[in-house]
Amino acid sequence: MFSKFICLIVILQSFISHAQKVKIACVGNSVTYGYKIENREENCYPTQLQNLLGKQYEVGNFGHSGATMLKNGHKPYWDEKEFTESKAFLPNIVVIHLGLNDQGNNNWPDHKDEFIDDYLDMISAYQNLPTSPKVFICRMSPTFSGHHWFEEGMRESFKEIQSKIENVAKIANVSLIDLHEPLYRYPEYFPDNLHPTKEGAAKIAQKVYSTISKNCGGLKVSRLYGENMVFQRNEPIVVTGVSNLDDEITVVFNTGKQITKPNENGVWKVTFKAMEAGGPYKLKINSKGSNSIEINRVYLGEVWLASGQSNMDFKVHQMASAKAVLKDSINPNVFVFSMNPKVLKSTSFSSEELALCHADNYFEYSGWANSDGDILEKFSAVAYAYACNLQKKLNVPVGIVCNAVGGSPTQSWISRESMEQKHETISLLNDTWFNPLVDAWVSERKFENFAGDKYLKTRHPYDATFLFDSGILPLLNYNFKGVIWYQGESNTNQVDLHSRLFRMLVNDWRIHFNKFDLPFYYVQLSSINRPNWGYFRDEQRKLLSIANTGMAVSLDVGHKTDVHPKQKWGVGERLAKVALAKAYKNNLNFSGPLFDYVNVLDDKLEVVFKYSSGLKTSDGFPVKDLEIADEDKLFVKAQSKIEADKLILWSKEVKTPRYVRYGYSSFSEGNLTNASGLPASTFSNITN
Repeated sequence: MFSKFICLIVILQSFISHAQKVKIACVGNSVTYGYKIENREENCYPTQLQNLLGKQYEVGNFGHSGATMLKNGHKPYWDEKEFTESKAFLPNIVVIHLGLNDQGNNNWPDHKDEFIDDYLDMISAYQNLPTSPKVFICRMSPTFSGHHWFEEGMRESFKEIQSKIENVAKIANVSLIDLHEPLYRYPEYFPDNLHPTKEGAAKIAQKVYSTISKNCGGLKVSRLYGENMVFQRNEPIVVTGVSNLDDEITVVFNTGKQITKPNENGVWKVTFKAMEAGGPYKLKINSKGSNSIEINRVYLGEVWLASGQSNMDFKVHQMASAKAVLKDSINPNVFVFSMNPKVLKSTSFSSEELALCHADNYFEYSGWANSDGDILEKFSAVAYAYACNLQKKLNVPVGIVCNAVGGSPTQSWISRESMEQKHETISLLNDTWFNPLVDAWVSERKFENFAGDKYLKTRHPYDATFLFDSGILPLLNYNFKGVIWYQGESNTNQVDLHSRLFRMLVNDWRIHFNKFDLPFYYVQLSSINRPNWGYFRDEQRKLLSIANTGMAVSLDVGHKTDVHPKQKWGVGERLAKVALAKAYKNNLNFSGPLFDYVNVLDDKLEVVFKYSSGLKTSDGFPVKDLEIADEDKLFVKAQSKIEADKLILWSKEVKTPRYVRYGYSSFSEGNLTNASGLPASTFSNITN
């Protein structure tokens, strides 16, 4: 009798426990169902969500592969048994992720005007259940550019559907879960460009879990926040981070105080009025119901981002005169911060190293430093010289962050949003193995690192968009005055393509940093005996047509065989002159002679320059590496003279000259300069 009584109690407790569970219906298509996921029933996102939420919840998977939201779509979810079963489940919460199958040309063009009404009807169908469930709808998970319909209308349809889903959320007053952004940076989790692997499903589950539980992991701020950090002076100071959805955030900075709450994604932000340079000040962030963050030394000054490849990454301790700099030129008002790649080498990556090749795990953050030590010694030599020269002139704290990655090509630093807009750059996204648009060295390095395995579910650091996702995206909420850039060595095989990519990169960063006049100052490549470097330098000169850019010439400090010349302090100093003149309006000489136009004087050419005052040669000899040609563009060595700050050139072999070029040898001994001593850029008047 007693055992029956115990059994009855256990059954009753089980019944009560089951009755008290919060029931969640995951409504969707193949992504919800878990199509193509290994061990689908264990690894689909609803099951992973169940594991995160625990026993107090019961999660039902009501995904149906191929289903559309559109009632007049090719396979309406409305007609499937899962729709009926999801309602019979009597959920307390409904999560709807539909729309991916509506983007096809067999659905969207003819029925797109019906989408919002159909979505609102589905929300009502669930809200009118006896349990009156809370409904969440989702911004769609990504469709990547490798999908065979991407350029056949799907790209545009996808954007339209996302926009309509956002409108539906506003009209119906339901919460919107963003499944796009957390996954958009991980194409490796979508081997067929549409369906996530179990790792991708885990990110979906985590995002849904955070929304339902309101647990976003507590109070967190950017990894750029820390002791000795620098905020940009004379501009509104934005402090931002993430917290649990129910938290109230109090931010105290200097003498100001702000209180706010996070948005539906757990992101919070406060803005303090612009302040003049100074510090150190205290920054304290408190979260009710969570932890607190306190930083005791925060400065206000000038903040710059240094990026590119190995010549920007070249370390202070490696440069010429490093011992003297480290002994006598340490500037305590310059604060440096390094983002260093965790894996970068010429041999094959181990399994542990391959695991680091993901957008959220590739960089190691150094923290801020302003004194001699390991962080400063291993910081970018060009960036440190730049910051020191700025600080000396401006007399305010200068903070500089460097995230340069040796060998990286331009396309790895551009966002997927930009790369997906044109067929040429889509090719760089979709074909990452020996694509003829990619420099051979870059392709060979990937082949070596991946041991030739084309089937690895991992992106290489040099793949298009990877370094944007891992190295730029985490910085977007930090206010930089501008960017200095030293890169191009890994794009010299495709000069014209680099020009298009560079323009794309500058525009892309300006959009993402929400600074449409963001100063962008770059180093023109130096000299070395490698093909195309003269042509490449001239194309870099032409990029000065981009607004708010500037260029430091390094032709004169190159090396015949070493791609990493060690004269880095002077390069950083030249970049600083550009910034001081352009961004800070200082009246100083910041450029060597810069080609303007050519006059034809019978059998001679007259070259007119900007910044030509005191035009001369650096060694007193005639101008070197100077050539002339007629309409056939067959260049020969030219004779020359300097008159009234103009360059006159001729050759007995060219009777009707039309074209001039200077510094076109890959390793150039060009010696043209002006009164400032700054070298002239490689140039030509060839326009095609």
